[in-house]
Amino acid sequence: MRQRYLLFLLLTGLTSSCMIGSYPSGGGQYPSGGQQSPNDTYPNSGNQPGSGRAADPGVTVNSIRLTPDYTILNLTFTDNAQPNYDRNGRLLPSGTTIGLDPNSYLVAANGARTFAFVRVEGIPMKREERNPTTGKIQLIGRNTYPGEQVNFTIYFQRLDKGLENFDLFECHSDAYICWNIYNLHVNNPADPVVYNPPTAPTPKPVPNLPKKTTNVPPAPTGNSGGEMETPKTKPAPVPAPTPEVTTVTVTGKVSDAKNKRPVTATIDYQLSSSKQAIDSVQSFASTGGYKMMLQKGQVYIYIVSARGYQSTNGVLDLSKMAGGKSVTRDITLTPLTVGEKVTLKNVYFEMSKSDLLPASYAELDKLVTMMEDNPNMTIRLEGHTDIIGDHDKNLQLSRDRVVACQRYLAQKGIAIVRIQTIGYGDTRPILTKGTDEERKVNRRVEFVILAI
Repeated sequence: MRQRYLLFLLLTGLTSSCMIGSYPSGGGQYPSGGQQSPNDTYPNSGNQPGSGRAADPGVTVNSIRLTPDYTILNLTFTDNAQPNYDRNGRLLPSGTTIGLDPNSYLVAANGARTFAFVRVEGIPMKREERNPTTGKIQLIGRNTYPGEQVNFTIYFQRLDKGLENFDLFECHSDAYICWNIYNLHVNNPADPVVYNPPTAPTPKPVPNLPKKTTNVPPAPTGNSGGEMETPKTKPAPVPAPTPEVTTVTVTGKVSDAKNKRPVTATIDYQLSSSKQAIDSVQSFASTGGYKMMLQKGQVYIYIVSARGYQSTNGVLDLSKMAGGKSVTRDITLTPLTVGEKVTLKNVYFEMSKSDLLPASYAELDKLVTMMEDNPNMTIRLEGHTDIIGDHDKNLQLSRDRVVACQRYLAQKGIAIVRIQTIGYGDTRPILTKGTDEERKVNRRVEFVILAI
């Protein structure tokens, strides 16, 4: 019996030593404090199944949760590197360092809405520092080991109601693990929007006037005291309740960014959760003033365009405003100038690819509107990459990316002869030094105005 018990203990020890996540020493925990924290997991109550497609391998979306204040993503990173041991048989780190960039954000409504990072649990914040010994930039975060699984939770601002498809953008580096995840989905139905037409004013009630009487004394009543009965009057009607005001008044002025003169512009607006414009208003030529009546409790996005000017867009968040309130939003437009170079700030591609992501559509749609308002306008799209990586591959990547933008504009009805393209690769960087976060300005798409 004793021999069977010893054999059972031996088999149990051999089995546990072969499990993924167990190591020669440390009682089955990851070396150097790599064990998972109790905060790494998030309660499954209310969670929705994970979705999306990660740019880097080993990244899994476990669940997505919406609360009144946050959009919460629970992720797992699995280090799939081959194990490597030192002379003493101890497992060595894989060389992968993970952390979260505080500049992370969610993008929805085809790029028209962004939602900022709030906090993270389970992994440290990411930062880059220069090694005082080697002089090289290194990532400061958490080192992982082959086979290790790290579970963590990220909190972002809450998505607008009705926005159910979104992307996570965390970094732009090929050297580090990035938590860039595309095509995320969560059930987030919109509140119904009812546009009530103005109702006719309720007529004021006519007060009850006392009836005219004569000097003829009233007939005596049957009571013994000879008293008269008090005449009965009808109660005054209860006034109708005042209808609830459900709209917010948005006013402002559209002006030239350089000389401050009023501009006649068109303002197209829509719900953030919709792909179709609700309506549009125009600003007055004499004052640049405009006025919109929008339903309370909603988030709107808008595009402002005018002939001879760059289009611009913005967000009107009325989700917490009461009806009857007013908002002032002044808008400035930059005039178009031949030879001027404009950076398309929110154009997104797959990591190290030329595939255009839907989060780019809002920025490119501004360019479409601009070219529609100025039918003689021609441009040249210019693509740039960072200085890291193979020169020839960077050059080809920049060419492919501007062609992808050209194709999108053409699909929207802009004649392709009005859109030239050129890729410069890594030959025209804005910064040649600094951290990866600082050098991300090198990865850009610009357009130059050739004619108006």
